[in-house]
Amino acid sequence: MPVSEPPSRMKTLSVIILSKNNGRTLGYTLLSVLRAAVPEGWEREIIVVDARSSDNTPRILEAFRKYIRVIHDEGRGIGIARNIGVSSAKGEIICFVDADCVVGRDHFVRVVNAIEDGGAELVDVKGGKGVAESPVEELEQKVWEWGRAYSSELARDRCFAGGSFISFKRDVFERIRGFWEHPPYGADDLDFSYRAYRSGFKISVVSSLGSYCRHRRSLLDLVKQQMGWGRGYAHVIIKYRTHYDFWKCYRWSHIVYKLLGKFIYLYPIFACILAPVKGLYLAVWSGDWRLLPYWTLRRWAFLYGMLRELRARRTRR
Repeated sequence: MPVSEPPSRMKTLSVIILSKNNGRTLGYTLLSVLRAAVPEGWEREIIVVDARSSDNTPRILEAFRKYIRVIHDEGRGIGIARNIGVSSAKGEIICFVDADCVVGRDHFVRVVNAIEDGGAELVDVKGGKGVAESPVEELEQKVWEWGRAYSSELARDRCFAGGSFISFKRDVFERIRGFWEHPPYGADDLDFSYRAYRSGFKISVVSSLGSYCRHRRSLLDLVKQQMGWGRGYAHVIIKYRTHYDFWKCYRWSHIVYKLLGKFIYLYPIFACILAPVKGLYLAVWSGDWRLLPYWTLRRWAFLYGMLRELRARRTRR
């Protein structure tokens, strides 16, 4: 009798969602992850790392309990939560999805194809636009549409990957020893992806127009978010201020590098101070003059958080 071949082992794709009081959006996120396709030969596990949410999040997690695994952490920081999630996952490929984001039907297929067929080891997903429920959401969508994050100059030999949909082979995580665990807010994705790049891992960008993030709906929430991001970015400046190669990855104008030289790490501060200039540019090219005050407020909130954290670090020393 002919001997039948043993069935091939299914590979695992681990989807990790970090949650902290995201009850407004978490249900939509989980539904989109469950409805998204996975490539043939792959199975999916869904892990939610919840920071002891005090809103309606526990009810949502209970409703999805058959399909997800919930791990609780104490809300000590984004990097810590990411490391907990990956350490608890069994997948060969790790896909993070923010709890205020939605993934398209082909999201995970594109990520896996980029890794298995395209030779990528870390993937950044460029999403599309969702429905804006407020003027703030609408303007934030335009900021991302007209910004540099996915511009052609940053696509070449890419050094960074954004955290909302950051995906990677498990080997990347193990080789560079995970995400930073301090500070507890923001910029963990920049640090992680740059360390991966410096370790020789290839970073690619894939497009999934059905994937998108829900932005902050009010100016107050936006300001709080940008201040937090600014505080995280202060630690990027502290860590990489003498690493000229890090700042070269931004591929700013050669004039900027020539003028600032070894003080190039100060450019993000100058750029925030001069936010009205960039705001004017965005307003002209998009035809939406609301972007001038909006961009200015957004960047100055980021600047305030950044300078506040830099000052606090100096004081603690």
